[in-house]
Amino acid sequence: MTRTYVCSMVLIAAFSGCIAEDVDETTSVVSQHFINMQGTELQGMNLQGASLGGMAMQGFRFDTATFAGAPLSNLRVERGELVGETGSTTLRGTSLTGAHVFAAMRNLAAGTSALVEYRVTAIAAEDGQYDPTHTGNTYLYSLEQLVSETGDWMPACPADADRRTAAIPLTAIWDEKGARVESSSMFTFSCTTGVVAKCYRWGYRPWITGYGDVVSTHWACTRMARADYCGIGVSSTRNNTQINLWDALPTPIEAHGTTPVGMLFEAGWDTGGAVCLSHSRWLLDDLLILVALCPNRLVPPGLLGTVCDTVPQALGYSANAKIFNEAYLRLGLLGL
Repeated sequence: MTRTYVCSMVLIAAFSGCIAEDVDETTSVVSQHFINMQGTELQGMNLQGASLGGMAMQGFRFDTATFAGAPLSNLRVERGELVGETGSTTLRGTSLTGAHVFAAMRNLAAGTSALVEYRVTAIAAEDGQYDPTHTGNTYLYSLEQLVSETGDWMPACPADADRRTAAIPLTAIWDEKGARVESSSMFTFSCTTGVVAKCYRWGYRPWITGYGDVVSTHWACTRMARADYCGIGVSSTRNNTQINLWDALPTPIEAHGTTPVGMLFEAGWDTGGAVCLSHSRWLLDDLLILVALCPNRLVPPGLLGTVCDTVPQALGYSANAKIFNEAYLRLGLLGL
């Protein structure tokens, strides 16, 4: 059993995207490592319950976790793994199954906040196919959220392409504008359907060394993976849009390789969003919407236009460009 794809259009950009469906064939594009799927959500969490309407995830608290009804002290994230202590016992790996953790939520418009309880129902080692740097020893955490109105526990993550409902822990948090924020009090649980976890699975594990600035590359990757061109936390893509990505690290984690047939250079990215867009990318009339969103960052072709068709050109706009991508172009079609 392999897969084929049903194609859709990007919301603003009109780049095609495809959703996998199982069919009997002898070949499959998912075996080609250079095809990656974009997404719209940062953490990918399902917030369930009427009281959470309009709330956004701020982060999971280190200081409120419990295990077997007792406080879980010195909770921390070490290389993609939760570690905590009860008395003189250190718990890590699958031994933290059953732990309860609490996430801080906030509603900027209403000025309200909430603390939401989650429980870890299962823990499994991460699949080796998502470890291109061979740094290993990370885990997937199945989470359930307590719905305060009903007292029910509901899955916190939607199923991913592997049909798993799991999350990955990382240090730091991401704010409502998609900015990475260092924190000593909170961490991120990203569902594997969220771009924070997707970029981790593409090899950009923020803690690894020997490759260069992987922290910034992971952050830039989350901008690219959401098509957050303006760097303001607004996604301009649909889930499962196909792209080809590579990085500018001294020791690349993802190299460019061969351009997939039909794909064209799209953009260079830094931690603030796209630093420039290709000529083909600027051809689309609906990009006027994009220009209105970030007039001080992206400028259409012209004397001062932010236009790039190659990596060197992108680096000319920003030496801090960390990651680059190609995508399919659908001329004459608006992403409606």
